[in-house]
Amino acid sequence: MYGILSGNTIIARFAAPISVRSNQPIYSSDTLSLKRPVSRRTTQRWEIESMLEPLSAGAHELFTHLVVNGYATAFDIMMPQNYGAVLKRTSSGVATASASAGAASVTVSSNSGLIPKGTFIKFANHSKVYMTTADLTGTGSVGIYPTLRATISSATMTCRDDVKMSCVYDLDTISGMAYTDGILMNLGMIKLVENL
Repeated sequence: MYGILSGNTIIARFAAPISVRSNQPIYSSDTLSLKRPVSRRTTQRWEIESMLEPLSAGAHELFTHLVVNGYATAFDIMMPQNYGAVLKRTSSGVATASASAGAASVTVSSNSGLIPKGTFIKFANHSKVYMTTADLTGTGSVGIYPTLRATISSATMTCRDDVKMSCVYDLDTISGMAYTDGILMNLGMIKLVENL
């Protein structure tokens, strides 16, 4: 179950439609010969746009969360995994990973089963969420996107429906409450950006 967390409790579940986007600055221009050189920055963040499941009895939790956190205070969400990756995933056990800052892959140990490409992962004591770029069965090296921000050494890796992402509400999200039918709190589409 994916959604907005208050502590370890999901207070608002994501509902379709939902989109997860990678925001990475890219600079491009056309030359006189119409070639298009492109340069890409190494910075990157995930952005989520989603409907929330309409709330009635628990609406006060989300209302308080929106007002207290506003647009500046970071909070955790349970990161939605790609459905295709969830269907293929057979990984079990506690995986650990090691790699140096700037690496495009990590060495995974203590993993059993398949971690499919397109799986969101996170390392203990590390704020960034990454995505695998290749399948990994068992242990070994797996590509990640974006490149690793800080060195990890035998860090516990979350890779199933337990990946938490620190984020903030985007400025377009209502900081209050909106009701439909008088009893169902329904904010419409909300946007969350990864807190880097």
